[in-house]
Amino acid sequence: MLTDRLRLKKARKLLNKINKLGPKMQAMSDEKLQGQTAIFKKQLKEGKSLDDILPEAYATVREADKRILGMFPYDVQVLGAIVLHNGSIAEMKTGEGKTLVATMALYLNALEGKGAMLVTPNGYLASRDKKELAPVYEWLGLSVSLAFAEEKDSKKKITAKTKRKWYNSDIVYTTASSLAFDYLFNNLASSKENQYLRPFNYVIVDEVDEVLLDEAQTPFVVSSSPNVQSNLYHLADQFVRLLDPEVDYVFKKDDQLFWLTAHGIEKAEQFFKLDSLFSNESRSVYRHIILAMGAHLTMRRGHDYLVVKGEVVLLDEDSGRLKRGVQVSTGIHQAVEAKEKVELTKIQKTAASITFPALFALFNKVSGMSGTAKVNEEEFLQTYNLKVVTIPTRVPVIRKDYRPLIFLTTIDKLMTAVDDVVEMHKTGRPVLLVAGSVENSEIISELLLNIGIPHNVLNAYNAAYEAQIIKNAGQKNAVTIATNMAGRGTDIKLGPGVKELGGLAVIGTEMLPKRVELQLAGRAGRQGDPGSSQFLISLEDSFISSNNTPRQKKYYRKLMKKKSKGKDITLLSGPRIRFSLLMLRTRKEDLNELMRSQTNKMEIILSLQRKNFYTRRDKIMKTDDLQEDVDRIIDNALNLYLEKQDLSNKSDLKYFINQHVTYQQVNVPDNLKTKKAIKDFLKELAYKILDEKKHVLINKKQANDFYQQVIISSMDGNWIDQVDRIEKIKINAQQWGRSGRPQDLLHQEKAFEAYKDFLDKITLSTFDNLLLSKIFTNEKGQLVVVFN
Repeated sequence: MLTDRLRLKKARKLLNKINKLGPKMQAMSDEKLQGQTAIFKKQLKEGKSLDDILPEAYATVREADKRILGMFPYDVQVLGAIVLHNGSIAEMKTGEGKTLVATMALYLNALEGKGAMLVTPNGYLASRDKKELAPVYEWLGLSVSLAFAEEKDSKKKITAKTKRKWYNSDIVYTTASSLAFDYLFNNLASSKENQYLRPFNYVIVDEVDEVLLDEAQTPFVVSSSPNVQSNLYHLADQFVRLLDPEVDYVFKKDDQLFWLTAHGIEKAEQFFKLDSLFSNESRSVYRHIILAMGAHLTMRRGHDYLVVKGEVVLLDEDSGRLKRGVQVSTGIHQAVEAKEKVELTKIQKTAASITFPALFALFNKVSGMSGTAKVNEEEFLQTYNLKVVTIPTRVPVIRKDYRPLIFLTTIDKLMTAVDDVVEMHKTGRPVLLVAGSVENSEIISELLLNIGIPHNVLNAYNAAYEAQIIKNAGQKNAVTIATNMAGRGTDIKLGPGVKELGGLAVIGTEMLPKRVELQLAGRAGRQGDPGSSQFLISLEDSFISSNNTPRQKKYYRKLMKKKSKGKDITLLSGPRIRFSLLMLRTRKEDLNELMRSQTNKMEIILSLQRKNFYTRRDKIMKTDDLQEDVDRIIDNALNLYLEKQDLSNKSDLKYFINQHVTYQQVNVPDNLKTKKAIKDFLKELAYKILDEKKHVLINKKQANDFYQQVIISSMDGNWIDQVDRIEKIKINAQQWGRSGRPQDLLHQEKAFEAYKDFLDKITLSTFDNLLLSKIFTNEKGQLVVVFN
């Protein structure tokens, strides 16, 4: 594998060529520089490649950036842009100007007319970057768009025509979640007029580690009609509130395991008036009790979720941001809603779903930017075939990163953090104090209010003010309390006189994954500024307590016993405890990587099926004459039905006709004894019924529209069941893995069998719907198809 030095050596050769073109571009008039775009497009049509024109294209954008934005990309920014064009990840530290880096790679890759996208984790960043950089692209003759409605327009209905205009722009700025949902809805469109996406070409994923790693296992889901909702959630919640933790259940907090005791089981049977909690009839009651216990014992408000405007919204464990539109696995979310006494959301069937890894695999070329990608370099290479290249900083980083301090208890840790803030605030030095959860951020805020320290709080409750809060975080006397969400996004620029005070001080108050820790530390010391980072951790931190070994738990209990007897145990030091915690974090991160890897392997199966299904669906929508497809469906459906059923008995055949062909009475001949004779009779009957329907259809186009509606409806209805079936196979595969059976192989086999069965079901339901549906035209002359 090439080292960064060798990769950058190649990039520096290109940089030298770009630098030599600088005077030539500088000497050009505005009109001539703008004309470069047309020249590049002509060269590409004549056979030149993007690599061939890269030096001159980058030199052009560099000069345009200077003239329009007043910013001339530094050499290190050009190196970053070269890495992006090569389909790799550019690791660039906070404050190194990733926004400007993207202008060169996006411009070059948009010149072929196939489109180039920049995808961000949130709408604020996409909107900000598009607004700031659109003047450059437009000045150079390229169109640019923001492919989602901004908050002020969020309630307006967005038409397919508008979205088509967005996505047909040369350069598109959007969010990862907006793109995921647009992809799903585009492929669920009922006609080609309602589709708006063109094939994906080139994408730069901003904060690529957040999108492709932290969010890798979160599926984006479009739901169909809801399942029947259980009325047991509220009843189970009432019951769980009556349980006595001393006698009714056991809760192993460290392992997040819980179960009812014999006393609790008896109490449940009395409350729900059951003979046995574990009978088949009582299975649903038991399931809802377990869901309610999980909601009360393992789902913590302020840590795992918030209640915002009467809605339970999950919190991202790593970033501290709200995960709107995402629910915990089936049933738990509704149990939490019952616990919080808010309206229960309906459990719905999945019509379509996709994960970020599957979404970005659809692009011809993927690149990314982040300040902390190197930590997961091996995973990026193995999972996504993305190399990570660290771009040197323009000036050396002089930030002081102090060794973490380890405390026994949370209260000792927090009091030390508050004392540190007080001392720094006396000098006027700005402090960014990072809490591990919304709940902890509010506890720290209260501690500071009690001693009269003015401060701002940035957490999921007030994320709308993030840019303003962060903007002021580097000013003299500023104290900002934030969750992990402060680790990314807007730069923290130092105010007047702050450098002399030592720059921004970042104080972390939880043990965090290494990458998150680096992100937060990187908020200080941008572009050669002074600054510092110090992390304070305790053995009671949730990251430690939920992942530690029995030996570590025993060590903690031993120290707490000594402390309770009056021994002063506040700070813990020594190589053993540090090594122990380092290994704990490594184990947890390795486990997370393994889980992402397993999810990705299983998602590949669904991705292949999804791609095949959407290709088939798209072909049906874009075919102007579906008669051959209908002929094939009728023939295949009759073969499938006759393989499964013996219709040689006349009464059985009549029943079959009534169920699958027509509700009208049909005279069935007595001489139908062979499969061929039965098939020929049924086929003739089917075409006779279709011919009768054609009397309602005024022309060939309307007949084709009828075929299209029937086939698409059958495909979509069965796809909903197929997604659900694959999800169940995935869950079963995880259980097979735990039992030592070959998880991947079994998952592939079952998924393949399910897809073959799914295609057969489409054929059969299309046959039924072609023949049994009713058709008429409404007052507007539009075709209406009613399925029975």
